Amino acid sequence: MIYSPFQKFLNIIKPGNNDHTRPLLKEESICELYNQAIQDPAPIVYFHQDLELYERIVMKVRDANLNNVTRTASYIDFFNKHPEIHWSFLAHMVSRNAGYHMTDIRNNLISHVLSKKEQNAFFSFLELCNAAIFQDAYPQLLLYEHWKRTGHPSFHLLKKFNVSMFMKSIWNDFLTTGNKQVLTIGLIMNEQHMIQKRILTGMKKPIGVDEWLFLLQDRLEFTSILFPYGKQSPFSLAGLSVSHFEQVKRRILLGKRLYGILFHHSVFPTAYSFAIHHCHSGSRSDYWPHIYSKENKKNRLYSPTLCSVWDNMPSFTLSSSDWFTDQNIEVMAPLMTVKVPDRFSMTKKWKALTSFLVNLKRD
Repeated sequence: MIYSPFQKFLNIIKPGNNDHTRPLLKEESICELYNQAIQDPAPIVYFHQDLELYERIVMKVRDANLNNVTRTASYIDFFNKHPEIHWSFLAHMVSRNAGYHMTDIRNNLISHVLSKKEQNAFFSFLELCNAAIFQDAYPQLLLYEHWKRTGHPSFHLLKKFNVSMFMKSIWNDFLTTGNKQVLTIGLIMNEQHMIQKRILTGMKKPIGVDEWLFLLQDRLEFTSILFPYGKQSPFSLAGLSVSHFEQVKRRILLGKRLYGILFHHSVFPTAYSFAIHHCHSGSRSDYWPHIYSKENKKNRLYSPTLCSVWDNMPSFTLSSSDWFTDQNIEVMAPLMTVKVPDRFSMTKKWKALTSFLVNLKRD
C-alpha cells in the first residue's frame, strides 16, 4: 500500500486515546489551497485608499499592543462583534493564560527561585511571543472587519503587514466558503510557524529561558492552559498541560485540541460568559478568588495583576521573513482534521496543586 505524504504525517502525530479526530478538508482541497499560496503574486499596486487603510490599522494595532491586558481585551472585543471568527475568542482565552504565566514569575514561589535577571528574561520572552502574534494577527482581523463593513476586500495589504502568503489563501477560502474551522486552524498554524521562524529559531533567546521553560512545563506544571467555565464561582477549569514548547508541530496540535475544548458544547457558553463578565487583569484571582489574591495575603496564593508588577515593553522589530517560503505540501496536513479531546477537565488537578501550595505557604 502506498501512503500519501498526508497519511505519513498523520501517522507521526496520531492523537492520544482521549482524542476524537474528525475529518476537515480532503487532500484535493488542501492541494488547491497550497497551490494558491505558492503562486507568484502579481505586482501589487497600493492606491491612496489602500495606504490610508494601512495607516489606520497600523495605529489601531500599535495602540492595542501595549501589553498583554490590552491585547487580550482587543481579542474579545473583536469576537463580540464578529463571533464567526472563532480564533479571536481562542486567542483571547490563551492570551489570558499568557498573562497568568507572566505574573506567575512574580509570585511567592517562582520569584524565590529565579533571580531578577532571570525573571526579566523569562517575562521578555513571553511578552515578545504574545506581542508578535498580536502584531501579525490583529491586522488580519481588522482587514476582515473592513471587508465586512464595506464589501471591499483589501487582503492584498497582508503583504504590506508582513503576513505570510499562506494566510491570503486561507482568508480567500473563508470569504468563499465561510468555513470557520479551516480559518481557525489556518490562523493557529500561521501564528505558530511565524513565532518559530522569527523568534524561536530566528533570534537568540535570553539566557536561561530554555532551562526555565523546561522547569516550569515539565516539573512545576505552571504552563497549563486553563479555560474557566461553569455557571458560578468557583468555576470549573478545562484545558491541557503544555510541554515541548520548542516543537512547532506540537504547538499546532495543542492549539487544535484547545480549539476543540473551548468550543465544546459543554464549555463554550459559560466560558464566553466568564470572559465577558470578568475583565482580564493577569491575576489568577480573576477566576479563583477563593485561592488567589491580588494582594499578598496569608491564606491566599499571591497572584498580582500584570500592570502592578511589569512595565510596558518598548516596541520591537522582528524579521519580515515568510515562514511559508520553500515549504512543501506536507506543512498543510493539520488542515485535514479537527481534534476534540474526550477528557479535558483540569479542575481536580488544579485543586490538588493549589491546595498543596496553600498548605506549604501556611507551614
